[in-house]
Amino acid sequence: MKYLDKRELIAGLSLVVVGLFVTLYAWTHYQIGQPARMGPGFFPVALGSLLAFLGVIVVLFALRPAVHVLVPPTFAVRPLLAVLAAVAIFSLLINRLGLVPATIALTFVAALAERPYKMRRTALLAIALSAIAWLTFTLALQMNLPAFAFEV
Repeated sequence: MKYLDKRELIAGLSLVVVGLFVTLYAWTHYQIGQPARMGPGFFPVALGSLLAFLGVIVVLFALRPAVHVLVPPTFAVRPLLAVLAAVAIFSLLINRLGLVPATIALTFVAALAERPYKMRRTALLAIALSAIAWLTFTLALQMNLPAFAFEV
């Protein structure tokens, strides 16, 4: 059976149009430069081209024959509130306690979105994420984020 997903087709065409517009505008109004010495138009041209390419992929998927239509999942309030609360808690704790405790708190609160809540897996994930965050932001990128601050 043939099925044309009009929403995907419109979304894909929109991505192509916006991507091509950004690419052409940046190409004609800014210097592009080379990868080793980028001009102000290099990044918009690259992103616009990528957006247009991804739009073409979405259009191709919209034109394929579908075996069945996916039904969207029901709206769940618990995961939404858990993730929003986790981000809010992280933003409140990052300056007061530091990167590692804020990341641990973020992980434990965000894990409340999943049922059933698995304490051991959440603890291991919190330790791993806080180590990755510390290695990435403090050591690799040399950002001024203390691992532990404990300011009140």
